[in-house]
Formats: sequence, structure tokens, C-alpha cells
Amino acid sequence: MSAEPVEEYLTPHQENLERWDEVLTQLEDNLEAFMDGTTVLDQARTVASAWHPPHALGPLPAEYATRARLLSMAQQRAYAQLRSESRMIRQQAELIRSVPTASSGGAVYLDVSG
Repeated sequence: MSAEPVEEYLTPHQENLERWDEVLTQLEDNLEAFMDGTTVLDQARTVASAWHPPHALGPLPAEYATRARLLSMAQQRAYAQLRSESRMIRQQAELIRSVPTASSGGAVYLDVSG
């Protein structure tokens, strides 16, 4: 006599809780991976290309409102860091472009004695 597996029935609210838990966990994991990278820009590209928004996700359960709010604030901080690093990289690239190349044809030595 073998026991047949009992299928667990979830209410729509429980299903929605599980789906939101999965989504929030994935977003938190992505944010952690994003912040753990050597360069923010590389990590941002990797994380952004791997994430796809879920389909038919119900409303955010009240139980997850604080978690979602904290995640949103952490994402905003990460976005600010990304913008700051991007701005710094652009400035560095402009400085590099402003340095004359070796083949600029200009004088190599400056005659200061006359």
C-alpha cells in the first residue's frame, strides 16, 4: 500500500505571495550581484540583460510592502552609483582624448636656454 502524493492546494492569495516572494528574491539577488561587481557598468549590463519582468503578477501583497520599499530604495542608491561611475568614466575618457598622441608632430623638447 503506497501513499499517493497529496497535492497541496494554494489559495490565490498564497499563490500571489509565492510569486511575489520569487520576484522580490530575484530582484534582491540581482541587486546584490550588481553591487558585487568589479565595475558597476559591467554588472549593470549583465543583470539588466538577464532579468525579465514576470507576466500576470497580481498586486503586491501588504506583507511585502516594506520589503519592496527597501528594495526600491536600494535600487535607487545603486542607480545613483551607476550614474556617478558613468560620469566619472566619461570624464576620464575626455581627459585621455585630450592628451596629444606621439605622432602629433609637435616639438619633443623645449629650448629654455635660448
